[in-house]
Amino acid sequence: MNAGTNPSAAASGPQEGLPTLNWRFEFGSYAATRHFLDQMADLSKREDYYPNVSFGKTYVNISIDAEGRAALAERNSSFTGEMEALAATERT
Repeated sequence: MNAGTNPSAAASGPQEGLPTLNWRFEFGSYAATRHFLDQMADLSKREDYYPNVSFGKTYVNISIDAEGRAALAERNSSFTGEMEALAATERT
């Protein structure tokens, strides 16, 4: 059921003015994609931060909104650097 047919669903429009960081990581196989996702899950648990993630067979999209950036900065987290390093390892 979608918001058009479900009276209890909350409608949401575009979120303007909220800066978002976006990454798209491409991989050569599903196995490499899955391994990266597993490592990202471990990183998220360790850092207690869970970004927005979408993925397909050979890619992963990750988004961090302004609120998430503020939370990571407050903790002086190296989350994004570690995430990029994990992706680089999988692509080599």
